[in-house]
Amino acid sequence: MTKHWLSKAALLRTAAALSLLGILVVSSPRFGKAQTASFRWHEDADFFYIESNGMAAHRMLAGITQWQQQVAIPQDYTGDNAWRIPKKAVWSDKPVNVRNALFSGAIAVALNGIPIFNPIKVDGKTDTYAAGELDDYGGHCGRADDYHYHIVPPFMVEMAGKGNPVAYALDGYKIYGPTEADDSKPQGLDEFNGHKDANGVYHYHMTRVFPYLNGGEHGAVKVQKDAIVPQPWTASVRMWTKMLPGATITNFTIPRPNNYSLEYTIGPGHHFINYSMNDNGSYTFNFIEPDGSKKTETYPGAKTRLSAYINTNNGGTAVVKPGDDVLYAWGSTSATGGSATVQVFKSTDSEKPTNPVASDGCGITSGAFAPVSTKFGAAHIAAKACQSGYTYKYTFTAVNGDKKVSDDAIVTVN
Repeated sequence: MTKHWLSKAALLRTAAALSLLGILVVSSPRFGKAQTASFRWHEDADFFYIESNGMAAHRMLAGITQWQQQVAIPQDYTGDNAWRIPKKAVWSDKPVNVRNALFSGAIAVALNGIPIFNPIKVDGKTDTYAAGELDDYGGHCGRADDYHYHIVPPFMVEMAGKGNPVAYALDGYKIYGPTEADDSKPQGLDEFNGHKDANGVYHYHMTRVFPYLNGGEHGAVKVQKDAIVPQPWTASVRMWTKMLPGATITNFTIPRPNNYSLEYTIGPGHHFINYSMNDNGSYTFNFIEPDGSKKTETYPGAKTRLSAYINTNNGGTAVVKPGDDVLYAWGSTSATGGSATVQVFKSTDSEKPTNPVASDGCGITSGAFAPVSTKFGAAHIAAKACQSGYTYKYTFTAVNGDKKVSDDAIVTVN
């Protein structure tokens, strides 16, 4: 598989599309004002927040030879759903290694705002790069049709500029290219592809062999259910798909805004998936076969990110204000069915399962609080937090044959 080093002309085009100054903003001691629709940033006292739409300026997906039929759809990594990088990384005596953990979710963010996942996929054993699951730039799409890398694309080195980081790990430590600022080979890299510089500052390096980037998080991070939390959530418009044997993606283009075309081959036949986002937020997919026959599917569109969110794959609780809208999502990679239920408690009862109340005064079985059940263990509930002093316990259950897996989300209204 060829990983692209962009030509000077291509580099300029990519930089123009993303705003090079905007890309380098978190690696610069001074924060420039250049921001684009695809890459922005903001900060508070503790974090830098990297915002993007999750769509790279380079050609995505082409070169994948092991394809699970996911495509690239823009994501809303903005506001409180942005990627956050600690301003001060905290050294951990118990680092987390990608060889045996962090198979779910991102571990770093590249300087173009694209998240970077563990090189090992969610099954805990497959090297995505070696298996042919990545495109020419080291990326592919997840089950939410979210584009992300599993290695740092080599062109990032030239784009970042000599001596600048190409990405940031979610623990706050920088990831540099395969050489030091003086072009020398890094010495004494640990199992995380990291070491300390002459000033004692720890950082990671890209390598051309596994683990390719940061081999884990040597800085302190919070891990729940094998993922670093919190993380931005991704919005899917359709159910995830399965591997398509023999398929190779040959091209992906964006002929005009909100319109996308993916071409793949199986043997001599050329297939196309042409899809677009409609004015109402829904998506129309046209699947075109080599003989010209076409199948059209329309999806209602992703759930809109509201004012609070819990991804119960990672567990968690949240406190919201009366009147806040809340979006909950849950999914299982192996489930064949699923459901969601909700119980309401007086907050003073500490969510005791034996002491739910019938209603919060707004009703829990109709209107905004009605749970929605879907196949494949995925459930979405859009709810309006009604009265303060009540706690809502959402229980998501996935079914896979005779096995059941449950998770709870707890939301309190103050």
